Amino acid sequence: MLFHSDITVEPILRVVEILNKAMTLNLVDWNAMNIATVNVDGSPSSRMVLLKKVDDRGFVFYSNFNSRKGKEIEKNNSVALNFWWRELKEQIRVEGKIERLSAEESDEYFNSRALQSRVAAIVSKQSEKIESYEKLNQEIEEMTKSFEDKGEEPERPEHCGLYLIVPSSIEIWKEGDYRTHLREKFTLTSKNTWESCFLSP
Repeated sequence: MLFHSDITVEPILRVVEILNKAMTLNLVDWNAMNIATVNVDGSPSSRMVLLKKVDDRGFVFYSNFNSRKGKEIEKNNSVALNFWWRELKEQIRVEGKIERLSAEESDEYFNSRALQSRVAAIVSKQSEKIESYEKLNQEIEEMTKSFEDKGEEPERPEHCGLYLIVPSSIEIWKEGDYRTHLREKFTLTSKNTWESCFLSP
């Protein structure tokens, strides 16, 4: 799943080049990223998600809108995300705003997933307490079998879909010897153009 070079925004294109390098080297979870949100009290929380797509708009991932992060995003759409690859000695930091993508884009992604993954998205009440994993897995197995027996395809539940993170700043970090790390930061200006500078490590 190479990210294609039809991207024209320079800092996002730089990110794509690093992502493609990580994918080509077959690094474990090469598209994993940490996303941080903040609740109404100002308390942060973070978790790992998988990047699904990059384009000139920004970075896309799939999630449950009713999860903890979904509820925090509804109250505060400022987020930060971080990529890090130990093998590459590279890191990418992104800050920006997050929004839901269209139902059509979410449907297209949902329908591309394996049946059991789609069923799990329907069954899951992400971030809520559950009775047991055994009961959860049993419910997923029973619903999956029901769809298979009927020859039907599940529809995307309204509580799941794609998020887009629209960046306002992107920092590309490269490890150097003796703490001489290379830090290049791109910032989106009020004129919707990107400016870059280097930061002290």
